[in-house]
Order: sequence, then C-alpha cells, then structure tokens
Amino acid sequence: MGIGSLNGISMSAAVGGFGQDNLVPIEELVAAIRAVNRGELEARGRVWKLRRGAGKPVIVELVEQDSGDVIDLLLPEEVVRMAAGLEKER
Repeated sequence: MGIGSLNGISMSAAVGGFGQDNLVPIEELVAAIRAVNRGELEARGRVWKLRRGAGKPVIVELVEQDSGDVIDLLLPEEVVRMAAGLEKER
C-alpha cells in the first residue's frame, strides 16, 4: 500500500469516496488535508495523507509518522467537512 505525497498530486481531477457520489476537487481535498494536519495533530506525530490506488477510490489515511501505521481512514468529503468545521471554530 503506497501513500502518495501531497506535493506530487495532479490538481486537475475530482475525487470521491466509495460511491463516487460526492466528487471533491483534488485541490480542495489537498487544502483540507493541510488545514486539518496543522497544529495539534502534527504535534502528536500523526498526519492525514492521501492514498490513491489504481482503479480504487481515493482514501485519506491517518498515519502515525514514526511507525507509518495507518490508524484511521476517511472519505475525501469527510476530510473537507472536518476542515470546514475547524475553519468555523477559528
């Protein structure tokens, strides 16, 4: 299972979860992941990373930075909602 770098992602596609009903522009997803990673999450040594497999839906994984272990998985639209909620709190 590979975890891709956010810096090397093409910004031209839209991504969705398992049902592909709610497509999220990739640039919006990358911005949301960066917003959620800022602050306390990174301080705890955990980050959300984008994973895209050939022919598979895009998944966002919560990864323990030291070990590389995947702790949790989210659909792209859930990460965008999480980032929007954090923005409202600020």
